[in-house]
Amino acid sequence: SSMGTGEEAAGLEHRLELRSNDDHDLLVPPSIVDFGGLNGDSSRMSVDSPTTTVKAESLYVHGQSSSATALGDEDSAGTAPKHTEGRKKKRKSQSSSSGGESSTLFRQVWSNLRRPHHHPLFLRISRSASQLLNQHTPTLTDVISSDPAVPIQFHAPQSGVSQHDASELRDEVERLKARVRQLEHQLAETNLHVPVHGEAEQDQIQQNLENSQDSQPLEPVIELLPNHISRYCRQLLLQDGFGVEGQRKLLSSSVLVIGAGGIGSTVLLYLAGSGIGRIGIVDFDDVDRSNLHRQVIHKDANVGMNKAVSACRAVRELNPTIECHAMPHALTYDNALDIVSRYNVVVDASDNPQTRYLINDACILSPHRPFLVSGSAMGTEGQLTVYGGPDGGACYRCLYPKPNASEGCKSCSDNGVLGPVPGLIGILQATEVLKVLTGVGSTMQDRLLMYDSLQCSFLNIKKPPPNKKCPICGPTATIRSMQESANMMASVRGPNVVVASSNTSLSVESALLADLSISCRAYEEQIRSQGVPHVLLDVRVKRQYEMCCLGGSINIPLADLEKEAPRIAEEYANIPIFCFCRRGIASAEATRVLSEYPGIHLVQNITGGIQSWVKEVDPSFPLY
Repeated sequence: SSMGTGEEAAGLEHRLELRSNDDHDLLVPPSIVDFGGLNGDSSRMSVDSPTTTVKAESLYVHGQSSSATALGDEDSAGTAPKHTEGRKKKRKSQSSSSGGESSTLFRQVWSNLRRPHHHPLFLRISRSASQLLNQHTPTLTDVISSDPAVPIQFHAPQSGVSQHDASELRDEVERLKARVRQLEHQLAETNLHVPVHGEAEQDQIQQNLENSQDSQPLEPVIELLPNHISRYCRQLLLQDGFGVEGQRKLLSSSVLVIGAGGIGSTVLLYLAGSGIGRIGIVDFDDVDRSNLHRQVIHKDANVGMNKAVSACRAVRELNPTIECHAMPHALTYDNALDIVSRYNVVVDASDNPQTRYLINDACILSPHRPFLVSGSAMGTEGQLTVYGGPDGGACYRCLYPKPNASEGCKSCSDNGVLGPVPGLIGILQATEVLKVLTGVGSTMQDRLLMYDSLQCSFLNIKKPPPNKKCPICGPTATIRSMQESANMMASVRGPNVVVASSNTSLSVESALLADLSISCRAYEEQIRSQGVPHVLLDVRVKRQYEMCCLGGSINIPLADLEKEAPRIAEEYANIPIFCFCRRGIASAEATRVLSEYPGIHLVQNITGGIQSWVKEVDPSFPLY
């Protein structure tokens, strides 16, 4: 307290309370309660209690001394003091026992509180409380009567809508939402000229989009416009070297994001929000419902749409003042160098080793050698680093001279991923891009960050210097063109290719003899529905088998098959065995293994796996 003596301050409890019949409370922090000018002078009192509570019905001030009844007393808790003679006598008794100054102070406070229009106390509380409660427009003086005879009450608003009307309104809202999603879908197809279905039409439009993309450098932004200042003002206020100059650099820069999946989703949203002048998005894949738990840039209404197109729509909706170009095709050795060379920074958000080597090589062979911000996520872990740039540094091939056969075969579709993990890696990548473009802070160019979500731990590893024997950036480099890069990476796993049906297959399936394969439709019509005795062997890993499986199947993971082969030969020597998996790849390998084992003679691969089963036999079967 800074007003008067300690005895005078002790005469006031550190809370104000207004009570309401409908229990609507308004909490006001103590710092905004200001009793300045109670005696017509500049004296002030600050209240330092943890919380000042304002309710509504009858207004009173509780005192910790004898000047009022404390709110915490049992006889007063939960009920407002009644306007009775007993209270007046009690006040008088308390006043005489505690001294005239305390009583006088209390009466002055009470008098001013009962007439809020005559004292600035409520103006101060109202203004501050309004700011705290999300800039709530009405103030306390709007709702508190200036007439002391009128009880102070707050009433909850009444909608005047019956339950039946409310139910109809909710139904109408859902219908309108569905209609909006449908119209948005049609608008995307019309404006972006990429149909959701029809691969032949997509190929033609993709080529048109690529040819029409603006390959000219961005005009540098000399001066921020008013809309720039209003949109990016929170970044402009940063005191760590960002400011106006940093924003000008972002608006004058271009960033290419390769992959619009889990990592690319957050990268794109934050780069768009920060004001990157031009963003390019490369992704040949379509949005699938199984993507949506982590690929938050896409919507359920966009399932089936190309990811680059869907992401471009989201970017334009978030920030229509920047350029965004969708390239809905795969990045290949034929087009990578041309596309990469158009941008200042490249973000690798891909999901396979072949594309990572491709991006690395294209960046190094590019005339201006753009920075490469690389991120990856798998399961519950992620990694992040920055490669290249005009000053060199170790490249991706320096750290990984040879593809890891076991790690390179992993993918989110087969091994799973915790949704927030790629999102976090994407946010970190976006931050690195901003630092690279503005020159603020220290980038990850000399470090590799490893993130473990289960332990919530971040591990920084010092990267080695450039490898002098690196085939792409070393002094005796052997990769001097994208064609030479393609020749070296021919056997490395590339983007996932879905096994469409029994008419199309991957190399592992095509290596099987025709009599070792059977389509999903043929298996259902000739074997399963006819009740022919057989064994349906599902060779997926246990966690996938537990998610969904065909009735009557048995599960032996492919990794355990050779160990279990003797038992299979003994138990099912004379019974046909049909191998089944998710896409027909693991089952093809299982068919090869069992067909070569002595004692097993009748084994076939069900081509296409679950994905073909859904298309050819049972559309209701879970697809993942």
